[in-house]
Amino acid sequence: MSATAPAANRTPEAATAVVKFHASLNVSDLARSVEFYTALFGTKPVKVYADYVKFEVDVPPLVLSLKPKRACVGGPLNHLGLRVVTVEQLRAIQERLKAVGAQMGQQDDVKCCYAHQTKIWVTDPDQTMWEVYVLHDDVPNWGEKDKKLKLLVPPFKALGLWGSIRRGWNNKFGRKASAADGAASIAEHAEPVTAPTPVSADACTSVAAK
Repeated sequence: MSATAPAANRTPEAATAVVKFHASLNVSDLARSVEFYTALFGTKPVKVYADYVKFEVDVPPLVLSLKPKRACVGGPLNHLGLRVVTVEQLRAIQERLKAVGAQMGQQDDVKCCYAHQTKIWVTDPDQTMWEVYVLHDDVPNWGEKDKKLKLLVPPFKALGLWGSIRRGWNNKFGRKASAADGAASIAEHAEPVTAPTPVSADACTSVAAK
């Protein structure tokens, strides 16, 4: 499996019709993790890049993403999340969280992690980060890496000042995992990915239509 082929790198059309639980993990060896989770779920990933892999699991309904990053103090968890179907569902969750005083950051019309999304970031009372989002479409590149403030400010708002300092400290000085060798490591260890059902040109609708 390589970063450019044979994965279709598209989210299957029917996958976005239901609410799915989402988890994102930092992994020390991307290829070995792909091999493990392929065996665990009995399905291959739908997106495969040197810096990102995504599984769409039907049973249980799960979106799992893997990132070849340092596993710091606190374990390999990057964040948890929910992918909802409509922006209206997202706003309803946002209002419930606001009512209980949760710290949140909002991102509208953002492109990151090879996807075009609308989302909120929120932390639970123990500083576990949650992402609640609507997927509008897939994009062929990682996203708006040049717009650091747009990408980083909402998660920082969810973490708060001290939470951001703690996470930054752990990311810089925490226990370091061995880095994955990107596409070369994937090609060496993982099996080819069977392309999922192609998405038609009009399959992804606008925010208003959702």
